[in-house]
Amino acid sequence: MNNSYSIIESLYNNSNEIPDEIAFEFITDTSLKSESITFQQLYSDASCIAKSLLKHATTGDCILLLYPPSIEYVKAFFACLMAGVVAIPLYPPKKNSKSEKVFTVAQASKARFALTTEKEIITLKDLWSTKTNKPINFIYTKQLLESENNENVLLPKISETSPAFLQYTSGSTGNPKGVIITHGNILGNTQYLTRVTGAHCDDVFVNWLPLFHDLGLVTAVLWTTYLGCKSVLMAPATFVGNPIVWFEAISKYGGTFGGAPNFAFDLCVDKIADKDLFNIDLSTWRVAYNAAEPVRYQTIERFAKRFSIVGFSRESFYPSYGMAESTVFMTGRKCSEKLASIKIDRKGLAENKVIVKEGESDCKKEECVRLVGNGLTDSTHFLKIVNPDTHEVMEEREIGEVWFSGASVSPGYWKLKELTEESFGNLIKPEDGRSYFRTGDLGFILGENLFITGRINDVIILKGKNYYPQDIESTVKYCHKDIHKGYTAAFEVSGKLVVVTEVNRTAVKKIDPISLIQKISHSIYTQHGIAVNDVVLLPPYKIPMTSSGKIRRSQCKSLYQNGSLKGLYQAENGGDKILPKGEVEGEIYTIWCHVLGVPEVCVNAGIFEVGGDSIKAVQIASEVSKRYNIYQEDEYKILSCESIREMAQVVSLLIMCSSGSNVRGEVVKI
Repeated sequence: MNNSYSIIESLYNNSNEIPDEIAFEFITDTSLKSESITFQQLYSDASCIAKSLLKHATTGDCILLLYPPSIEYVKAFFACLMAGVVAIPLYPPKKNSKSEKVFTVAQASKARFALTTEKEIITLKDLWSTKTNKPINFIYTKQLLESENNENVLLPKISETSPAFLQYTSGSTGNPKGVIITHGNILGNTQYLTRVTGAHCDDVFVNWLPLFHDLGLVTAVLWTTYLGCKSVLMAPATFVGNPIVWFEAISKYGGTFGGAPNFAFDLCVDKIADKDLFNIDLSTWRVAYNAAEPVRYQTIERFAKRFSIVGFSRESFYPSYGMAESTVFMTGRKCSEKLASIKIDRKGLAENKVIVKEGESDCKKEECVRLVGNGLTDSTHFLKIVNPDTHEVMEEREIGEVWFSGASVSPGYWKLKELTEESFGNLIKPEDGRSYFRTGDLGFILGENLFITGRINDVIILKGKNYYPQDIESTVKYCHKDIHKGYTAAFEVSGKLVVVTEVNRTAVKKIDPISLIQKISHSIYTQHGIAVNDVVLLPPYKIPMTSSGKIRRSQCKSLYQNGSLKGLYQAENGGDKILPKGEVEGEIYTIWCHVLGVPEVCVNAGIFEVGGDSIKAVQIASEVSKRYNIYQEDEYKILSCESIREMAQVVSLLIMCSSGSNVRGEVVKI
């Protein structure tokens, strides 16, 4: 067992004991081309950056990290920990994004500095000046790495109670909250993960998770550093654009640990073709953790059945439960335990009762809810199911609020005293000498497993009975092939049930909305015994989501109530659409419509105005670059374009500047 007192000491020990072992390998494209860094190189570079950083910042300062996924980001993050400054992992904002999160976080945290890459810094400075009056000093990593006269700079001693980083949660509504993660929290959670999962130094982690999100940062960077094992990384866009690359990397490197939110496992089943599995071997994949959103039994079964032919074992699935306030991990099953799922009576659940159906034929599908177990804690952490009103601990099989205590729990939210007092430091009855964090989640314990039923604030109450939105959303997800799986929100308005769901891009042009709405309503009535009062059909990627892929139900409800939720047959941009002119613009227009899953789009509209997101932007840039044979080095120019018209102009310029090429010829590097 690693006996380090901090994650920085773990990195230092690794740099001395296994200096030439690869710490991180980053896959840079779909051919599995990669760049890597050893533990010794990482410690050396991070130390140099940390010392240079202290010439600008002071211990305790907040530092924004605005990096695309890369090894450079990993260096900068560890440098902040060494320097004793408070890292805030974020993603570089784009000029065509409507998200204000980065600027809101900068204001709330009172950050004075931002670290980024040399490539990003000019764009960020220009964007910052147009978006906010909040002054900030931009520094790029290479500048710090090449700084001289660092010999006399001493790195501070790090206390386990000192904040290491702030994890800003997206939340379903309101401003983001900065969860304080201390150096002690990091060690507490990585040690906890190691004990429960049985991970060790010979494991190989293969992940595509966003490094600015707690699941990716802790499990793919901090945990592997604690273990002293190899972590293979890739950008989320690489996975989303081509999920088979994840499998190829697991096969190539003999990956043993890798995980994702539930939607990603569905995506693999839906997008990976049989012909792509020829050289895939998933037999080494020992722990496939499924976390960050509700774990679906149907997803586990679909994935295990589909990929058993390439060596994947169903028992490798590792459903787990956690959140940023607990660093990342709260519960998971021990290595010796089996994957657990149960069927409970649907009507009983509506009355807040847990009635378990034992046999496979004990109840019909529409009468039961299938829940997946998330394991429990070990002896160092404590989880209780508590009556949220009386704070009394509830018995097994009783539904209540999940409370959690232990070394992994954050001390609170950055500069939000009242909210911290409400959420942290709560006492149970009878008292046990510990303070607890209130998760806001509802669930129950049965045997050695926690089962989550929903969120307190999301529970739908109709005619005195409780209905859990994710249960209704799951019914919609599988009721028709034209539904965009995982993109549905169910909520109550004035005692009535409203369902908002997206339609697959392939169905947008041919859909029969009346027939689809009837199918949705019939399925919900059959399985839940409740009538749907309204159904709204949306184009793909129009439903509000958090950065971790969770539905923002409260925001969706607000948009519905104020009439701002535009359906498929309503004008999306509030004006006449400008159609493409010329061959190049027409080709790019077709690609946008295909990727976005819409019949038409304005050529002057930004991608985020027409239902796109950062992942769709990457997909579009990739498709355009592939169509015109554009070199990878020039893809960034395409990705930076705000609209179809601007993208067409850049492509045309590349074509003009390439020697002897025409519209359909090769575009060479300029």
